[in-house]
Amino acid sequence: MSDRSRHALARAIHALAALTIAAPLAFAALAALPATTRADGLTMTAHALLHGRTRAGAWFGIAVDIGNPGPAVTGELRVQGGTDGRTRFGQLAELATGSRKEFLLFAQPPAFGDRVTVDLTSGDRVVASVPVDITAVEPGATAVGVLADNAAKLVGEISLPPSAWGVPPALVPLTVADLPERVQAWATLDRLVWQDVDAASLSKGQLASLRAWVAAGGRLVIAGGTRGADSLAGLPDDLLPYRPTATLDIDPAVLRPVLGGTPTGSSILPALAGTLAHGRSLATSGDRTVAADMPYGAGWVTLLGFDPTTPWLAKGDTWDAPLWRRLLPSRSGGTPVAMVDDSNLVNATANLPSGTLPSTGGLLILLVAYIVLVGPVNYVVLRLLDRREWAWATVPALIAAFTAAAFGYGLITRGSDVVVHEVAIVRGAPGTDQATAQSWLAIFSPSRTSFQVSTPGETLLSAPMMTNDLFGQGPSSAMDVLEGDPTRIRDLAVGYGSVRTIRAEGRTAGPVVNADLRLEGSTIRGAVTNSSSVTLASSVLVLGSSVARLGDIAPGASAQVILDITPPDQNGFMQLSDRLVGFMDWGGTRTDEAQRMFIRRAVIDQLSYDPNGGMAVALPGASLTLLAWGTDPVFQLEIQEQDPHRTTDVLYDIPVRVAVTGPVRFSGDLLPGTMTSQTSFQGGKDPTSLVMDTGTMTMAYRPMPFDGTLAPTSVTFALGSGGFGTVMPGGRPVEATIGRCDPSAKACTGATMGFPDVDVLDVRSGEWVELDHLTTGAPYSLPDPARWVDPTTGEVQVRFVNQGQGTIAFQFPIAVEGTVR
Repeated sequence: MSDRSRHALARAIHALAALTIAAPLAFAALAALPATTRADGLTMTAHALLHGRTRAGAWFGIAVDIGNPGPAVTGELRVQGGTDGRTRFGQLAELATGSRKEFLLFAQPPAFGDRVTVDLTSGDRVVASVPVDITAVEPGATAVGVLADNAAKLVGEISLPPSAWGVPPALVPLTVADLPERVQAWATLDRLVWQDVDAASLSKGQLASLRAWVAAGGRLVIAGGTRGADSLAGLPDDLLPYRPTATLDIDPAVLRPVLGGTPTGSSILPALAGTLAHGRSLATSGDRTVAADMPYGAGWVTLLGFDPTTPWLAKGDTWDAPLWRRLLPSRSGGTPVAMVDDSNLVNATANLPSGTLPSTGGLLILLVAYIVLVGPVNYVVLRLLDRREWAWATVPALIAAFTAAAFGYGLITRGSDVVVHEVAIVRGAPGTDQATAQSWLAIFSPSRTSFQVSTPGETLLSAPMMTNDLFGQGPSSAMDVLEGDPTRIRDLAVGYGSVRTIRAEGRTAGPVVNADLRLEGSTIRGAVTNSSSVTLASSVLVLGSSVARLGDIAPGASAQVILDITPPDQNGFMQLSDRLVGFMDWGGTRTDEAQRMFIRRAVIDQLSYDPNGGMAVALPGASLTLLAWGTDPVFQLEIQEQDPHRTTDVLYDIPVRVAVTGPVRFSGDLLPGTMTSQTSFQGGKDPTSLVMDTGTMTMAYRPMPFDGTLAPTSVTFALGSGGFGTVMPGGRPVEATIGRCDPSAKACTGATMGFPDVDVLDVRSGEWVELDHLTTGAPYSLPDPARWVDPTTGEVQVRFVNQGQGTIAFQFPIAVEGTVR
């Protein structure tokens, strides 16, 4: 069976599965929700939003509907969730006689299981219970929500490759009612496809959450359909690359930049058209834009004025499959607001400036004084008094005195006040103060007690994924969270001299940063301006593993930028935190400066950790990011009847844009590679090498985002090991030969032992093209560069083929040159 036939069969199976799932969606939403009915007539139904999809470490919403024809009920809605069920989420519920109310409860899924239970309680009595089914998205899977009038049809047409871990994408059919009203509960989704849904049907909270989700790194793809421009009237202008004002009948040839060619049998099709307002045009008809995309904060919005399910376009895999793959790239790391392992940050919160250990010198003085007094001094004094028989009383008395002294010394050095230490990550967007935040707040108590804790606003609180709470591990130490405004935690137990950590997430105001940067060759130059009222301390610009230190940027001040893009392997396996913060050396003492360094290193390690390679050497993605530190509190945690001492360490994470025009050369950190699929049992990527065993491994090399289109003039690469890493070897490139000889032929030289064969994707035909066996250590170029480079993204796809050589490790530096217009 040919590859095309297999793809067609896979699409048919995929479409059938999508229809099987989505066809009963409307009926299920109305008739098959779990429900409970009591003898007094009270009814309660509940279902999870986002069609029940959840992700470990992420919030999800539960819609609860209660009708109460009987006696009034005053109580709470409760659901147990979080890792190991360590958090109970609740919300006040008051139901008068004859009332019907809807509630929206937020929770985190348990580590295991596919169901949670929502209880309506009154005092200690459970009034009603209803189960809620949930489905966890597999770790590493790309979750794509499909919000469409005919979601089943669109789900059946979207064909995406598995992730770098070999996990297939999760395509989730959605309705407007499935969208949460708080951005935290959008964390399960990586991408959202929108078609033929009236934007005016979104609530104010849903629209605000959609904008915040995109700004935090989400990708929104809006596709044309049958409803026309009016269906998008409810979306704000700043969320659209262009405002559709008319529907035009367009020639399929105008879609060549988007599709990479013109399909056979294509015909005139309608498309939403307008004047470009933001970002770049992907396709135009006359002076009107019919397809465009734009950055929005750390995310992207794409508007396709045409219907990608048009029969001549959707037939087969030749044209729409590459289109969807470009529009909906696989996730390359954790989502901004879903974090499965937060142990680095939990440990960082436990390092309190007022919680240091006693100094070695102080302990030594106390120990020497104790030995001297209990021994020689006690003996000499009793001898002079001729009362040596008193030793049985003086020795215990001295021991008791020094015990009290040691306790007092420890209390003084460790602190007698309640302390709240906040470690936060605030993710902003260029040119605005709109931001989302994740915060870990550690409460230190000098005595065993329970606190009543609250935060104003719509902040969501939970236990961290990883705990540093050593004060009990059973149900008594679970967090009892009551959601609302304010959100409260009741009876938070903290042990003597212990730290209890709370995880908080919500919207916040971040610093306003403006950047005027441009790419010149392989160097980024320009200036970054701090337009906020806070100092951006120890600021750095980071692209992959390339770093430019800017120092402290005062309010209103600017910092000049010269960022030379270095090959990733030049830094070897050095952690990014080593280069941004410095090497950790306590030097025998735990000073505040050393603690601050420890905390900052922990935060950087958390952000840069690559679960695929198991290292923390670079930030993921191809976007330039400003990292800076601050000390202003993010969430105001209030503790009843306490005035705690507060300390804050906050990292501002703000993507900045770079103007890319004219002649360009993408390589190294400007052209990072992401593994998109593999058939080999073992495959991976570290800072210097690619590793695989028998099978194939596909890498997508995509440069940093740019406006316009790229006209490539050369694609050069090399295959080698142990020497040049991502640095192109010297010498004039040799043009690679298209086609591979038969290894059984006498004149054919097979692949070099320890190295793979190389295939490159032809973006015009969508077919893989074999290259002849390469000589290692020599530079090569590809003929007809436009055949291999996606003009809208600059992406080049390469497939490595290992035919039975066992595990091999190799290096593949690649560079793309051309002109961005």
